[in-house]
Amino acid sequence: MKKLMIGLFLVSSSLFAKEIILVQGAMDIETEYLIKSLSNPVKEQVASWTFWKGEIGDKIVVVSRTEIGITNASAATTLGITKYSPDLIINQGTAGGHDPKLHAGDIVLAEKIVNIGAVRTERKEYGVPVDDKDGIFFEDVQRIRDSEGNTVDYPYFSSNEKVMKTAKNIDYKNGSVVVGTIGTADQWNRELERIKFIHERYGTSAEEMETVAAAQVAKAFNVPFMGVRILSNTDIHNEDFNPETAIWCQEYTVDLIKKLDLKK
Repeated sequence: MKKLMIGLFLVSSSLFAKEIILVQGAMDIETEYLIKSLSNPVKEQVASWTFWKGEIGDKIVVVSRTEIGITNASAATTLGITKYSPDLIINQGTAGGHDPKLHAGDIVLAEKIVNIGAVRTERKEYGVPVDDKDGIFFEDVQRIRDSEGNTVDYPYFSSNEKVMKTAKNIDYKNGSVVVGTIGTADQWNRELERIKFIHERYGTSAEEMETVAAAQVAKAFNVPFMGVRILSNTDIHNEDFNPETAIWCQEYTVDLIKKLDLKK
């Protein structure tokens, strides 16, 4: 009888436990609105990375300022998972446009996430010109070793289908919301021919510097993941960086968090 009561208590506790969502942004401008949206926030610092734990609606939300770039995002995601055991990770923030159909203010929901900086080349002799088009996607960097020691290759990472379904139905009035491909690299590309080349090779909707790192770490830990990026600028249309877009993306993310039900 005692064992039965303990079992029922554990089941009941798990059913009524609050969902924990880790929400990431690289810069202050990409996290300030999220932090202000938290009830009873508590700030926690781990080495170079900062977390704010609070609540949004009926969920526990941890806002993570990852800092900029792949290395920072990898470290912050690993710390966030091991410290807070989230039920979901949302990586959100600004991005530069690659798809000619998109404009500043449009939001991209990451159906595919790829490391566009993972490139290898074949040998060339001195005097042979450098040509980016000769680069070959170096998919080994997106390889994960599973719990049994087997390596699994991922040509790309994806957002959680259930969360994606909810994200598609969030009201947004500052632009379009599309499903697309996010390209990540420690790069800021402004050459139009290079942007066109990357878009044609990888099918990228936009580029930024953190999503693939967070997605890959989340996959390794088997934590559901969602990538949300807003175009803050696009050289294709001569649209310069608009800081308001960072706030719009956070507003959209807060609305998404409120509507999510991860237990269904």
